[in-house]
Amino acid sequence: MDRTRAVVIAIVIILIVAIGSFIFISANSHNTKIDVVSNATLKNGDFLELTLSDEYRNVYPGEVIDVKILDDSGWANKYQATTDDNGKATVELITFENGNYTVHCNYNGTLFNKPSKSVTNLVINDGLN
Repeated sequence: MDRTRAVVIAIVIILIVAIGSFIFISANSHNTKIDVVSNATLKNGDFLELTLSDEYRNVYPGEVIDVKILDDSGWANKYQATTDDNGKATVELITFENGNYTVHCNYNGTLFNKPSKSVTNLVINDGLN
């Protein structure tokens, strides 16, 4: 009997700690957002600039943002950009044809930073026809 009682008490304590941890993490997690801060029209050799921050404008250095740039036919160029000390990340645009593109950004989040995604349009125009 004593052994069964000890096991039940241990399980109850583990559940209380797990629920408490979940509540603590949920209460202290920050919403994040990815902003594309570069112009909507760029040329080859320009940089697509991104900023990762929370709802209070706190930036997150050293975080990885997955970037996918799709052309009109659905062909995707994939990149990973790491934020600097100011929460900024860049992707150099090279070998793109003139045209319209869709930029998909994804941040997977951390224990205390919630994941986020953003989608924006981009035009590559080198001034050549």
